Amino acid sequence: MIAESSENNNLYYHLIEGHSFLKVNAIAFTILCVFWSYFTTDIIEAWLSHIKIETGPNNPNLSIYSPFEWIMLRWEIVILFSLVSIMPLSSILLYRFAKPGLYHRERGYLVSVLSMTTTLIPLLILTIWFYGIPYIFEYTKEFNSSINVGEKYDAASIFSFGIGITWVLLVWAITLLTLSFSRIFGLVQDGNSRFRVRVVAISASLLIITLPVEYDGLRLVISIAITVLADSFSKIIPVAMPQWTEHQHSDTSV
Repeated sequence: MIAESSENNNLYYHLIEGHSFLKVNAIAFTILCVFWSYFTTDIIEAWLSHIKIETGPNNPNLSIYSPFEWIMLRWEIVILFSLVSIMPLSSILLYRFAKPGLYHRERGYLVSVLSMTTTLIPLLILTIWFYGIPYIFEYTKEFNSSINVGEKYDAASIFSFGIGITWVLLVWAITLLTLSFSRIFGLVQDGNSRFRVRVVAISASLLIITLPVEYDGLRLVISIAITVLADSFSKIIPVAMPQWTEHQHSDTSV
């Protein structure tokens, strides 16, 4: 009875810690959304000028066909910037929340994944928006001019297209890192990551549900391709540490 009461108390306090973790993240995310909402216009103007779409009075190539969709996409930009900004804080809080229930090797695995995603994802987003998407527009512009086709752009669709590419590559990167580090730290069973099926299922479901409308008809194909690529590339990573199970008392921490 005493042991059962102690376990219930530990679970109760752990749930309180989980509630505090979610509350702090929610408050910080709300503050960041309000902060970034004041800069969306400047961000949009700066990025449109970077991709060199001619929008002067004699060449009105950029239009807004759906004002409501344009408002929604402005908030998607705010959410994207807020999510990237909150990642360092969320990583620290998540580690503190999960640390008491992890073995020593699992802690090292979690720290490695959180550190890489916190540094790699912002760099990946900047690369996509400042180099990848402008290159796509440069390529299509050259192709259109070669066949004498005029240019007309929907501003909302441009950003929706960019957000879709960003989201696809982010899910791919997080899936690849999660599976790769599980192999490095020996969290492997029957040659695969111990939680491979769960990670792949979550990643594929996220892509199917959240991809913008511009990707309709390709959601299933993209989700399967991205998860298969991430899983395949992760298998290239060698198992650096001996395979480990919870019953190995030598790997536990006091």
